[in-house]
Amino acid sequence: MTGKTEAGTIRDFERGDIEAVAQLFQETFRKSNAPSPSLIAYLEEAFFDHPWVEPDIRSKVFAGTGGRVSGFIGVFPSRLELAGRPLRAAFAGSMMVQNPKENPLAGARLLRSFLAGPQDISLTETANSTALGMWQKAGHPLDPGYSMNWLRILRPASAAVEVLARRLRPAALLRPFGRIADRGSSLVRMTPLRPAERSASKITFRDVTREEFGTALLTLASNYPLRPRWDDRSLGWFLDQAENKRNFGYPEWRVGFAPDGRPVAAYVYFAGPGEIAWLLQALSVPNAAAEMVDDLFAHAYEMGCSGIRGGGHPWLIPTLMSRKTIFYGRSFFVAQARDKSLLEPIRSGQALISGLAGESWTRLIGDRFD
Repeated sequence: MTGKTEAGTIRDFERGDIEAVAQLFQETFRKSNAPSPSLIAYLEEAFFDHPWVEPDIRSKVFAGTGGRVSGFIGVFPSRLELAGRPLRAAFAGSMMVQNPKENPLAGARLLRSFLAGPQDISLTETANSTALGMWQKAGHPLDPGYSMNWLRILRPASAAVEVLARRLRPAALLRPFGRIADRGSSLVRMTPLRPAERSASKITFRDVTREEFGTALLTLASNYPLRPRWDDRSLGWFLDQAENKRNFGYPEWRVGFAPDGRPVAAYVYFAGPGEIAWLLQALSVPNAAAEMVDDLFAHAYEMGCSGIRGGGHPWLIPTLMSRKTIFYGRSFFVAQARDKSLLEPIRSGQALISGLAGESWTRLIGDRFD
């Protein structure tokens, strides 16, 4: 499928475009000019060997003068269900335009081409402020609940160093001093941000294998009216992708079990000692959310994390608000459907469409591709 523009052509992404798109990715997100063979191989795997690949739901490229690829919007097909009804969905991931001042409308045209696709629902959970503006100009506002990024500080000095080190790399040399300051404050009980001790509960949380986590995920997903149509094979593929986010640390898989052995909560986050951990996915039965968040914060603290952050999980917001959590805008969630009734579970915050159920499983977020 192609669409002519004044300055070039919008067309489907083909295997022959992979190296050019890898180059764009390096220039846009890594500020480097040399895409590695591992990045090139991963783009082929993520976009062409995806378990839910659809021949008519494709990523798009912007081909400028001479047919050279100078723009891209990554599209991940998704299979959802709503009250037993199967739905075709698509997530818009990375959007890149080379020399946007020379092609000021290329990004908007790439987005328009994506939205014109055959999917029942079009979504993104990783729009930056520029991409959000394009969605809004097309008449699609952000969803506040799923756009509510959050941060829970656990060790203030170390967290401050980590935030500074992300802006100024030499600040990483201050990490030992941050740990010393936090250790000192804990000795004199000056730790107002330390998570509460786990209370007595009928729910037992424990570390599990990736496979055990996947089994719990398939069971717990039924609590959400709009959710992915995972099976063992597809979920295993997404979990395998997510496990390799080397920039984020190591995944911690946790499941909470009721006395009868049923899973009632599950979460996975990436941890590194002294670093700000990142929650990829959390889900639970309705009455287990508070105990899950308490276990999450306590576990991250015990792992030595300076804090933990996460994206939009609307069903957790009331619990997070009561536990000294900071909310902020970082990445934004937008959903669009021709049949507006399909958006109701999203508007009410009862859809499982973020994290592993969205687009954050991709290694393009969090892997190094050395």
